[in-house]
Amino acid sequence: MQETKGGTRSSKKETGVNHTGKNQKVPNVYVSAKLSPYDIFQKCIKRAQNLIDFHKGDKGSETDEQFCDAYRAAIVLSISALDAFIRTIVTEKINNILLDSEKELPAKLSDYLKGLLNQDKLLNAARKYNLQDVVDKHIKEDFGTKSFQGEWRIKTYMELVGYQNIFKQVSEKADISETNLMKNLELFTQRRHVIAHSGDYDLNSTLQVENAIKKVYAQDCIDLVSKFVQYVNEICVK
Repeated sequence: MQETKGGTRSSKKETGVNHTGKNQKVPNVYVSAKLSPYDIFQKCIKRAQNLIDFHKGDKGSETDEQFCDAYRAAIVLSISALDAFIRTIVTEKINNILLDSEKELPAKLSDYLKGLLNQDKLLNAARKYNLQDVVDKHIKEDFGTKSFQGEWRIKTYMELVGYQNIFKQVSEKADISETNLMKNLELFTQRRHVIAHSGDYDLNSTLQVENAIKKVYAQDCIDLVSKFVQYVNEICVK
């Protein structure tokens, strides 16, 4: 076993035996430990930060076109990182809940699963003793068609696994205003949509002017998303 740069353990294989029976050197193979939802988030949000850090004072004005586009991309990546985190933490929590047969399913999760799996699918899963695998497969297929961006969706999916009003819990833990938290996160999410779907132009305007953007705005987006996810992770992982 060998320690990787990311801190996870991995296995390493360097030699093998060919058809002649002689040892031969083979490529190293590393098998990393499974990433947690927060691990995935940190890797994703780093991409956004890299785009902002690309601009330095000696490279020109931060209002230069190429830097502004990097800030736009950083916002899209930040919200994508948030989406990936909520998606994976909810999926993980659902699986954990299903594995704990001694506890009742949260009502909203029970209703969701009933709507996701019809009686025939449940019967076949019960007969084959693979209910967990069947549920996990259908959840991932369903979640693959869903968005986990925006205040309403985040709140709804976290309630599915028993976290009532996650924004209130985060605001209390982080000692920040719940109203401002939801408002600002929603503003950044909507800006992401404008960038991704409208090229950051106001298509409803007669002149269709490009929206201005500054480095500090993109950094504020990364900082808010990072803080929100940090506290959600602390609440969920105990």
